Amino acid sequence: MHTPPFAFLLLTPALAAPTMFAGGPKYIAGTAYFNPAVVGQPVHWSGGVVNYYVDHGPLNVKISNQQATAMVDAAAAIWSGVPTAGVRLTNAGSLNEDVSGATIVAGNQLFASPSDVTPSATGYPLAVIYDADGSVIDGLFGVGSSDPTSCQNNGVFPWLDNIQPDATIAHAVILVNGLCATNASLIEMMQYELERAFGRILGLDYAQVNPSALAMNDPNATLGWPVMHPMSGVCGAAGGVCIPNPDQLRDDDIAALNRIYPVTASNLASFPGKQLTTINTISIQGTISFRTGAGMQGVNVVVRPLDVNGNPLYQYTVTSVSGAYFSGNHGNPVSGWNDPSGNPLAQWGSNDPALQGFFDLGGIPLPPDMTMADYQVTFEPINPLYMLTESVGPYLSGSPEPSGTMPIITIPGMSAGSSQTLSVNIADSAEGSIQDAIATPDMPRMLAPSGLWCGRLSQVGQTDWFAFPVRSGHTFTVVTQALNENGIPTETKALPAIGVWDAFKPLAAPNLNWAPALNGYATGETWLQVTATADDIVRLGVADMRGDGRPDYAYNGWVLYADTVKPPRLPATGGPIVIRGMGFRSSDTVLIDGKKAVVTSVSPNEITAIAPPAAAETTGSVDVEVDDLPMFYAIAILPGGVSYDSGTGDSLTLNTAPSNTVPIGVPIPFAVTALGPTLSPAGNVTVTFSVVSGNATLGCGASICTTTAAGDGAAAMTVTAPTSSASVVTASLTNGVSLQAHFMGGTPPVLAALAPNLSVAAGATVNWTTQALALSSGAPAAGQTVSWKAADNIAALGPASSTTSVTGIASKSLAVGPLTPGQQAVSSACLNGTTQCVNFTAFGARPEYAWLESVSGTAQTLSASGTPGVVTLRVRDMNGNLMAGATVTFYQALYAWTPPCPPHGRCAQSPLLATQTATATSALDGTVSFSPVFLSGIPTNLIALAATGNTSTLIVTVENHP
Repeated sequence: MHTPPFAFLLLTPALAAPTMFAGGPKYIAGTAYFNPAVVGQPVHWSGGVVNYYVDHGPLNVKISNQQATAMVDAAAAIWSGVPTAGVRLTNAGSLNEDVSGATIVAGNQLFASPSDVTPSATGYPLAVIYDADGSVIDGLFGVGSSDPTSCQNNGVFPWLDNIQPDATIAHAVILVNGLCATNASLIEMMQYELERAFGRILGLDYAQVNPSALAMNDPNATLGWPVMHPMSGVCGAAGGVCIPNPDQLRDDDIAALNRIYPVTASNLASFPGKQLTTINTISIQGTISFRTGAGMQGVNVVVRPLDVNGNPLYQYTVTSVSGAYFSGNHGNPVSGWNDPSGNPLAQWGSNDPALQGFFDLGGIPLPPDMTMADYQVTFEPINPLYMLTESVGPYLSGSPEPSGTMPIITIPGMSAGSSQTLSVNIADSAEGSIQDAIATPDMPRMLAPSGLWCGRLSQVGQTDWFAFPVRSGHTFTVVTQALNENGIPTETKALPAIGVWDAFKPLAAPNLNWAPALNGYATGETWLQVTATADDIVRLGVADMRGDGRPDYAYNGWVLYADTVKPPRLPATGGPIVIRGMGFRSSDTVLIDGKKAVVTSVSPNEITAIAPPAAAETTGSVDVEVDDLPMFYAIAILPGGVSYDSGTGDSLTLNTAPSNTVPIGVPIPFAVTALGPTLSPAGNVTVTFSVVSGNATLGCGASICTTTAAGDGAAAMTVTAPTSSASVVTASLTNGVSLQAHFMGGTPPVLAALAPNLSVAAGATVNWTTQALALSSGAPAAGQTVSWKAADNIAALGPASSTTSVTGIASKSLAVGPLTPGQQAVSSACLNGTTQCVNFTAFGARPEYAWLESVSGTAQTLSASGTPGVVTLRVRDMNGNLMAGATVTFYQALYAWTPPCPPHGRCAQSPLLATQTATATSALDGTVSFSPVFLSGIPTNLIALAATGNTSTLIVTVENHP
């Protein structure tokens, strides 16, 4: 591990290594661990007196212990020498040993030994250690941490390792890297780093002063750079001069020290020769707020004296960060309430809202030779790159930009002892027209149907909560994009973190997954991909990473989720599909099995596309992926969302099949139904019938026949046993699912009826073509006469007899009906006038109980130039038999095409273009067909209703989209 030079390690008796906190002073007591009476106060040395003890050994082979200690004493002296600060840094002698890599025992980046440098060694409150060969640094922080090629970062390591509940410091360490003091330039830089180290040990924060000094080419502006500059001035690996006059504190350093350690009447006697702070400096305090009144935290408040011509004197610049005493990280329900070491974030910074926008510019010395001056107060953002170990102000993860137009304020006639209080309300700052987060974890808002929303985290600790359903195995992406007050993506406002929970689990349950802020590629983007492990309701939380909240913390939210694909099965050549879900955008692309589909239309909830042909030898279920690339890197995946032919989970169920002993030479149907995983019909899949053993023959005349299942999943093939041998015939899908029929041939009757039963709607009349098969010794008998006998409500059309063909089959059309409900009418067919007869029976079915099922064409989506396919339905009677003669009415209403309804507001009114009503009578196989109304080349939406019987209806939709 390579630890930066001023990365403070803190240790309290109760909490090991708490996370750093940045503020006006560096450390502010919070509500956890500290006594209630000191919450919001700077962490400091009690009484301002700090005794430090130096190492026994040399700094390195060139710099002796005496020389190294002189450097330390000189650095301490510049802080002790501030006449208005109650601080005294005193060299109290030596430690008990030469601390080296051989004598230390490291414990969690702190000393466990020797005893006089451990956190509990309060008798040696500040240990200054000379690490001659870098072994101590490497032993604490990892091999390579003392790297001499990075001395601007690891020349001096200061840290506090014992802070008491009364907000006082009990022990600290300064560790000096001897490998970084090997030439004059490095020694010069180390002297400056020692000064900064003492400032940190005293509890001072870094300060942003005259950040544009180099660009301004103004030497007076660089003279204002403080010792506590966040980036070590202009120092680099080679060392040298980091800031002008590095051995002198600037007004900003002095004022910051005065505020933490003021000289008062009660402690003046402890600091002989020093002056009372209040009456010898000026003070400007105040609050900066949004127009809502909420404090605006993280603004760098800058004060400069003016010369006689009203020009700012940049060399005397003093700064303070608003909200420095208020917490910069409150924790949040997404990433948690503790730091990585398990310590509560609430131990740093006040939770008093009155301090959120408060700034303190007290303790400012007047410029030399001036007893009175006008002062200019300005407000500026903190460089967002000042974060973590180089942070300025209360935010470790980067300060948000101010909102609105910052004023320039002039305060006239300030003299020693003067004070001024400002109340700065930014009238044009963000107020927010976006809805605030109003939901709670136990009562989340339902996500907008579009999957898109705008949110705002306007108050500290506020979190947005949403809920939405997902299907097992589906991958979805949640995206947020932080916005500034003008709606422009930014990375300097809110830091949205995203968490996803199982909504059915207790509120205290850990999240399923979460993403830290700004982890995406687009400006201000946070993204999180989640794969659902079960059909579930998801609870989504969006919180500021710091647990912060301001009126200008707006963001756009978006969930990209694909729910279903229709149709679920495609031929190998591909074809049109419709993907339904949410969060779809016009830039989205679709991949089917990794191959790009042609997207034809996109709305937030629907994508229509043309799936590509299947790859060579690809059958079965393949993934469907919706991508929003490359900017947001959002994807939605439906595993096995569509299949080329039968898919994973598709199956076959048996309707009828030959079994045991069947008549030789008589074709017998082998009928199956293809079903999907949810037992819905698997229409359009390929069903293969194969003779796997024996000498059976199939209706196609070959040993292997394929057919395509109808829209209701039905598929059939006739099977004939030509001899008495045993045979096995299978019906199978491309996914390997199969059914078997086992049978053998036997002696047939002289005459057999083919399809001897018919269900007819009561009151209807139909023409029924019946067939009888004549056999002789199991072979078709041609030239035989078959006579049909009339019966009640059944009459033969034409001659009453017919002659068998070479296949042994005689056919006859019969006029059947009308029949009464439940009536059976039987017509017999006899061979050559003998008693070798078979019966053909018609049943009078009650039409009021008939019901409809879809065969094909009931849900069509095609372009405006396309021609809709025929709608085919099937009628069954109350017992599930195919029903002939049933009346089906088809009502059609054709509307002008309109886009899907928006997530908010009213749907667009769709003009009615045409209507049509048609009726049809079901055929012998129960089917009826209708042609949809359409207008060629014109985008339309057709809504139709098919009805039969008293209650059976079926909705038909046809979309000709633009």
